[in-house]
Amino acid sequence: MQASSADSSTGGYLAPSGPAPASALALDTLIQGFLVGVTGLPGDMVRPRWQDASEDAGGTAPRVPNRDKTWCAVGVTVTDTDDTPALIHDGSGQGSTTLRRFDRLDVLASFYGPMGDAYAKLARDAFYVPQNREAMYAQGLTFIGCDPIRRLPEIIATGTRRRSDLAFRLVQRVERTYPILNVLKGVGTIVADGSSQDGPVVTTTPFAAPEN
Repeated sequence: MQASSADSSTGGYLAPSGPAPASALALDTLIQGFLVGVTGLPGDMVRPRWQDASEDAGGTAPRVPNRDKTWCAVGVTVTDTDDTPALIHDGSGQGSTTLRRFDRLDVLASFYGPMGDAYAKLARDAFYVPQNREAMYAQGLTFIGCDPIRRLPEIIATGTRRRSDLAFRLVQRVERTYPILNVLKGVGTIVADGSSQDGPVVTTTPFAAPEN
């Protein structure tokens, strides 16, 4: 994806190498696939929560299923992150540095229809089966926990629909590799704070690291 030819030796902005970031819809679709697998609902009955109008459908959004059908809409509602990502340098070749951080995802799955509440409970329990969590981990996602299931009515097409909301939390590992090269040589001074029985001590040590 790198949009800049700059690296740590040239100065300027650094862009990560590798593929472009996945879209929000791609993440929703990944979670959708998990819910299809653990609930047994048909794929077209577990949908990304927000969808663009389809050109194949004449520029209209997918039609909402009839009230006698059980289905689910799922999507990430909040993305939070840690403030201390790790920077891991790889010294092989010219060198590069990988930024690794963990995003916390708040996900909302809304189940509609006559069996909506039962399927919300089925999805909740599926998270606690180790084999299901292994399948998520292979996609870079880790399960944290679920909130209580909440029953909320929703008005769709001027009618009230039964709806059960299952909110759950995941962690997604994110890695980006930047062209931060190895330091081949350097000249400077190391300043270190220390202490002795007489009080604080500041030491300065000049250094010169020649290129190998």
